[in-house]
Amino acid sequence: MATRVGRSDAAQPRDLTDLWLLVELSAMRKLADRGLSDQELAVTRKLAGATARSARNGDVLGYLEADKAFHLCLLELTGDSALSQVARLLLAPDPRQAPRGEESGQQMAAGARDHHELVNMLSDGMVSAADDLLRHHVSRLQADRPAPVPVLAGSEYIRDQGA
Repeated sequence: MATRVGRSDAAQPRDLTDLWLLVELSAMRKLADRGLSDQELAVTRKLAGATARSARNGDVLGYLEADKAFHLCLLELTGDSALSQVARLLLAPDPRQAPRGEESGQQMAAGARDHHELVNMLSDGMVSAADDLLRHHVSRLQADRPAPVPVLAGSEYIRDQGA
């Protein structure tokens, strides 16, 4: 009685968080090892500021776009196109996973603070602290979002249930 779902078993929320951490932690270590130029720091600070503005305004979609741009920028700064390609897949927007309700403002504000702190830590060469913060940031955001709902094709569901 196999049931087909839109996501494979490997693409469950915890697995995606682990994969995201592998991708982004690797990128942060690369960036910390080579350091960020003043121009790169200015760009990342500007993107972190965009997440803070969206959070203050309660603009969930604006926040999600700014968050994606921030994380993609960090990955693209490594010069490793494979990392940024994987990130684009992992950060594909899913409105079902957007923060909802009164807590969304607090979640977005906390995420925006994390972005500013990450940039500061990278600027100061605090790799271990940045690692810890990024782990907390990604894990907390994943925990705050509802699990994706499996997508079942109607006739396949009926057929798989033995009807």
